[in-house]
Amino acid sequence: MERSVCNRNCWILGAIAGVVVLLFTSGIGELGLAGGLFLGLITFALFGALMVWLVCGTRPDLFEGDDGMTGLDWEREAVEHQPTAMLVSASLGPEPVTSATQMPIMAGAMPAPRPTPAPVTASELQPDDLRRIKGVGEKLSVWLNENGVTRFDQIAAWDDAAVAEFAHRLGRMGGRIEADDWVGQARLLARGGETEHSRLVDRGEST
Repeated sequence: MERSVCNRNCWILGAIAGVVVLLFTSGIGELGLAGGLFLGLITFALFGALMVWLVCGTRPDLFEGDDGMTGLDWEREAVEHQPTAMLVSASLGPEPVTSATQMPIMAGAMPAPRPTPAPVTASELQPDDLRRIKGVGEKLSVWLNENGVTRFDQIAAWDDAAVAEFAHRLGRMGGRIEADDWVGQARLLARGGETEHSRLVDRGEST
């Protein structure tokens, strides 16, 4: 489409927009015909000029020189005269970051996590001399050790169910658990206390 034909069409559209504004504004409020005509002319001028500028491509003319070159021609010529190295680097994009340019991670920069100590079980503690409990002789002490009971605090923690279970496992000797109050003695000995029987065992006068 030639420039003149494009300009004419754009101004026709501007005129149509001005007439539409005139029709909508004339008679509304106090504007009247004169006010509507004024707004229509302004719409015609602004809309027509805007359409010519957008549609007919008049912007490249601003860069047109004496030799008839437009702005696009200037841009194309500038690209053709750029050094080859610049064109190659532009096509390759930004230089990737290699491991040599990255900040090295220094050994020891972050402290190694400290290992969590494993919980100490009752079997790993120093066993107590269970013979210090009245009613527990040499054979019962060995039997309790073989069944995982090696300390006073274990017997001190027995509830009724545990007492009944060990009494059942001991058979006819199971009644001595409650008769001699093993749990009460164990609680006292676990706190570091003594009984008359424990003092005899400590002196080697009872086994």
